[in-house]
Amino acid sequence: MCRLPLIRVGFIFFLLFLTASAKAQKEAETFNVDSTLYEYYQRCQEYLLEPVVLGMSDTLFNMAAEQHDTRMQAVAIATQLDYYYFQGTQEDSVIFYTDKVKNFARTTRQPKYYYFAWANRLITYYLKTGRPNLAFYEAQKMLKEAQEEDDKTGLSRCYNIMSQIYTVKGLDGMACEWRLKEIELTEKYKLENYNISQTYTQIANYYINQNKPKEALEALEKSIETANSPIQKITAKLEYINYYSKYENFPAAENILQECKQEFDQDKRLESIKKRLYNMECLYYKQTKQYQKALEASDRQEMEEQRLSESALNSSHYRTKGEIYSDMGNMNQAVKYLQMYIKTEDSLKITNEQMASSEFATLLNVEKLNAEKKELMLQAQEKEIHNKTTLIISLIIVLGIVFMFLYRENFLNRKLKVSEAELKISNEELTVSREELRKARDIAEANSRMKTTFIQSMTHEIRTPLNSIIGFSQVLSDHYSNSPETREFVNIIKSNSNDLLRLVTDVLTLSELDQYDELPVNTETDINTVCQLAYEVAKDNRQQDVEVILEPEREYLFILSNPQRVSQALNNLAHNAAKFTTNGSIRIAYSVLEAEKKLEITVTDTGIGIPEEQQDVVFSRFYKANSFTQGTGLGLPISRGIVEKLGGSLRIDSSYTGGCRMVLTLPLVYA
Repeated sequence: MCRLPLIRVGFIFFLLFLTASAKAQKEAETFNVDSTLYEYYQRCQEYLLEPVVLGMSDTLFNMAAEQHDTRMQAVAIATQLDYYYFQGTQEDSVIFYTDKVKNFARTTRQPKYYYFAWANRLITYYLKTGRPNLAFYEAQKMLKEAQEEDDKTGLSRCYNIMSQIYTVKGLDGMACEWRLKEIELTEKYKLENYNISQTYTQIANYYINQNKPKEALEALEKSIETANSPIQKITAKLEYINYYSKYENFPAAENILQECKQEFDQDKRLESIKKRLYNMECLYYKQTKQYQKALEASDRQEMEEQRLSESALNSSHYRTKGEIYSDMGNMNQAVKYLQMYIKTEDSLKITNEQMASSEFATLLNVEKLNAEKKELMLQAQEKEIHNKTTLIISLIIVLGIVFMFLYRENFLNRKLKVSEAELKISNEELTVSREELRKARDIAEANSRMKTTFIQSMTHEIRTPLNSIIGFSQVLSDHYSNSPETREFVNIIKSNSNDLLRLVTDVLTLSELDQYDELPVNTETDINTVCQLAYEVAKDNRQQDVEVILEPEREYLFILSNPQRVSQALNNLAHNAAKFTTNGSIRIAYSVLEAEKKLEITVTDTGIGIPEEQQDVVFSRFYKANSFTQGTGLGLPISRGIVEKLGGSLRIDSSYTGGCRMVLTLPLVYA
């Protein structure tokens, strides 16, 4: 069954090789690329939001390698980056593939893909996940690098991403200035700016909002003229709907809207920007007073943005619906949604302020570390100068002493020769020993690095096919939904894939823990949120007759710790409790021990429990009290390792006999 997707991809490639369409050949000639490669790339774009595109991109990379086409190889890696970018939930994969594209582009001297991955994917990812300050910091780094290298392509990308940052911050005037700088740079140096059409579209949108119809129309015409892809063309056409609706040419707006709907239905490559279609539908129906259709279009846009994990835009839907209900004369509903908008905006502002504070603290720490690094380098240089000076003085003194005792040379000559012979033998033995020790040390260090690199690389590489397996399992489940036996097999595949993914994650965590004596504990940690996540884990994995209970001691509790690691340890305990509890309850609670300056979190279950004689050995790696139960015996060792490196402890409450009670203790340092 695992070979079927590979065979299918190969078969698709064979068919495409024989039947490359005339349209693809024409577009391929425009971009100066082999028509077969271009056709297969377009097929990848159709499956951009599905896990199967990861394997298809590898095939595209190999096809391009056979034709020595490094540009299409870069496009293949960028397509894998696009998949994780549009998923919006796996930041580590976005960062990994961004670095992969940048490294390949740097090696093959393709700066446009280098800056594309950095600006249009990593920095834009920070923007769409609601972190504009982190995006701005990253953009400043990219701008500085492009200026130092005098890379005009890089500067063009920087201007573009700076405009998007200012758009997110609501500074449309400054955003437009950066876009105009991008166009000026592109025209002055005749740069190959593939996305210049979208820049013209954004400028047109700004002019429409500023009620400058002439300038807006000129920008729209340029956006159509410079469009290089179906996505760019449809984006420009959608902006025409905004233009005609704004100036009440509704027949023209409706015609373009219908054309765009047909194109979206016919071309799967447009799936990733479908929210823009719904946005323009809502705008058009609102302008033409078709309020019910406007509300439906707004709902579709909201669902699409949630699917793409673009959470930073959620509050605007309440305002849009409030305005629509106000135009309809339904003031009760209008007030309701506008109040929801104001409340959500206030909440978002508070959240953004908190995130901004955290981001700035992180940036300040980075700058502080850089300053400390420079200071240490200066101290090392001063120390080196001092050592050299001391060495020179010592040599002068030694030479003086030697000169003073030269007259004793004849007397000590014979004894000196004997001593020299003995010293020579000792030195040779010492040299051999040192060389053997050095070789042994180098081998040990190399093995350690190889182990760590191997584990990290294999872990990431295993995740990708596992995601494909899970994705294909879902496809099979949907395809054979009428066959209980097949659905059961698919569920077995999915369950075992998730178990394997958990094992891989545990191995990577062990490898990371072995590298550090301590873990950072300087991040604000919401204990209620951490306990809530553990509650969800226990609830999702509980057996049928088990009740999961969450009992926080306080309504709010924030401490300085490491939220990701604390959550990982607590989730492991909750998962274990759910696995070994067949009836009764699982209770997650915490208590603040002010006198001892400790926070104590307990996970109590009514399961099979752990015998007293095994309560210490269960924290050993790979130990399983029952070898027939599912698992690897890594959950508890990992949890104890994390907690101890955070300055806390993890133990089993031996006084509790109704099942098992895990007691996790952390230092109590209020944030």
